[in-house]
Formats: sequence, C-alpha cells, structure tokens
Amino acid sequence: MEDPKKDQILIKDFFDDNQIKKELISDIGTNNVKDLGKILNENFEVLTDEVDKKGKKKKIKFNAQLTNNQIRKYYDSFLKIYYSKVDPDVKKIQLLMLKANSEYSAERNGTYRFGMFLNNRLSIVISKSKEEFEKYLEAFKLHFEALVGYYPRKQEN
Repeated sequence: MEDPKKDQILIKDFFDDNQIKKELISDIGTNNVKDLGKILNENFEVLTDEVDKKGKKKKIKFNAQLTNNQIRKYYDSFLKIYYSKVDPDVKKIQLLMLKANSEYSAERNGTYRFGMFLNNRLSIVISKSKEEFEKYLEAFKLHFEALVGYYPRKQEN
C-alpha cells in the first residue's frame, strides 16, 4: 500500500524562479515545513484483511513516530557534511552514505516517512552539477533547519 500522504512529503525542486520556495522554510502556504513536521511525526497504521489467531484484523505499522533526538541526529550528521572542507564530489559520497543510513534506519525503526523525505531531498541535491550543487545543498540546509525547528515536541500526558 502506498502512503496516502506521499504527495505532501515529496518535492520536485527547492526553487521557484531561482528563489527557495517559502513553504520549505516557513509555515506559510500549503504543504509547508510545519505541516511536513506533523506528517513525519504521526504514527500511521493500516488494517489488513488478514486476521490474527484471536480473529482480529492485523495492523501494519506504516510509519513510526520519529523522535526529536532522531531528527536532530540526522541534522547534526548532515551539518558535519555541509561544513566539511572537502571537494563537492566527496560531499556527494558522504550524502549518499547518509541516505543509505536513513534507509536502513527507516526499515529498522519503521520511520518510513522520514526515510522517504530524506531520500527525496538528498537525491535532488546529489543530482546537481558542481555549479548548482552548493546552491541546492544550502537550500536543503535551510529546509532541514526549519523542519527541526518546527518539528512537534513530544506531548506530555
């Protein structure tokens, strides 16, 4: 089953008319970064037609809640790459490793929406030529920073 919020998670580009899209760094407009944080933060389960031994329909956990510590860990890992004084081709390799790490963690922890988010954004950045790479890397940094800032805090009961 495909995630019903996939279209709200994925983007095609960071820019409109050579300007970073405002919704990627603020709570302005539809599908903004604040809304994205809420989507990445929600638990999402799907009932299947299969039944368990007790006769209840089985649930498939489609997305586990990503904690603030987890998202900050990825952001910190990204910042180490961003600020490293290495050639852009080396940064691309490091970003590919971050992408692989997030895919592994998404499978292990069930944080599929965050995996989808990071894979999408990093693929866009990595695909750019040397001239555009730094511009897109900076746009992703701003976007990721805004996501961390707007990411919902753990609710206390």
